[in-house]
Amino acid sequence: MRALVFVLAGALVALVLGLSAPGVRAAGPTLTIVSPADHAVIGNGTPVPVIFVVSDFNLTPPGTGGPGSSATEGHVNVYVDGVLSVTTSHQTIMLPLASGNYTILLRLVTDNGTDLSPDVASSISVTVTQGPAVGTPRIEISNVEIMYPTPGLVLGRDVIVSFRITDFALVSPGRGESVPNEGHVAVFLDGVYYMSVMAFRPIPFSDLVDGEHTVMIRLVDDAGRALTPDASDSVTFRIQFAAIIDINPYLTLSQIVLAGAIFVVLFFRRLRRNILATLSARIRGDT
Repeated sequence: MRALVFVLAGALVALVLGLSAPGVRAAGPTLTIVSPADHAVIGNGTPVPVIFVVSDFNLTPPGTGGPGSSATEGHVNVYVDGVLSVTTSHQTIMLPLASGNYTILLRLVTDNGTDLSPDVASSISVTVTQGPAVGTPRIEISNVEIMYPTPGLVLGRDVIVSFRITDFALVSPGRGESVPNEGHVAVFLDGVYYMSVMAFRPIPFSDLVDGEHTVMIRLVDDAGRALTPDASDSVTFRIQFAAIIDINPYLTLSQIVLAGAIFVVLFFRRLRRNILATLSARIRGDT
C-alpha cells in the first residue's frame, strides 16, 4: 500500500512539472547553399550555377503570397558583391558573371520583400575565369619566320614570331583582378617591353637593326603581373640586312660568251693599233 502511494505521488509530480515546463519551440526556416563550394573556381566563362535548399519555408514567386506577411512563406533575394541581382523562388540559379572574384549571398524574405527575423541567409565566394578551372598554363614559341627576302634566311629587317599556349585564355584587360588561367601575353624585345598580345595571332617585328636580337614572351594576368609559376619562352636570332652577294649564280652562259667576245675584240683592236703604229714608225724612218 505504501509503495502504491509513492508511485501515485511520483506520477503526480511528473504531471505537474510537465504542465509547468515551457513548450519546445519548432526550428525556424533555414537556407543552405549546396553548390558550388565556397572559394570554387568557375572556368571557361560559364555562368555560376548556384543550388540551395530551404527548410520550414514555402518558396513562392514574388507577389503571389496571401494577404499579410507570413514568416514562413516568400522568396529568395540574391546579392552579388552586396548588390541585389535576382529574386527567385527556384532552388537553382544561373548567374552570368564576368571574370573576377565575387561574394554571392542568398537571403530569405517574405512575400513583400521584408527580411526574416532573425535573418536567414547564406553566402559563398567564387572566382570566375575565361580559362579552364584547373591546369598549369604554358607558352612556347612555335616558329620564327623571316618575312623578307626568303623564308628561313636571317636576312632583312622584318620578323614574325609565332607561339602556342595551353591551359590559358587570352582576354582583353578587364577588372584588373588576378584570376586563374586568364590574361594576355607580354612581349619583350631585347629585354625591353614591346607590346601586349590579347588574341592568338603571330607577333610582327619590323625595321630591326643588324645584329643579334632576343624576343621573350610571357603569360601575365589581367593586371599585367607574371604568373606563379612563371610561364614564358624566348628565342634569339640575328638580323643581317646587307647580305654578301655571290654573282656566280646570276651569270648565264650567254653572258659569259658575250663577255669573252668583248674581251677578244678589245684585245685584237689593241693589237691592231700596236702593229699600225710600228709600221708607221718604220716608214718614217726609211724616208
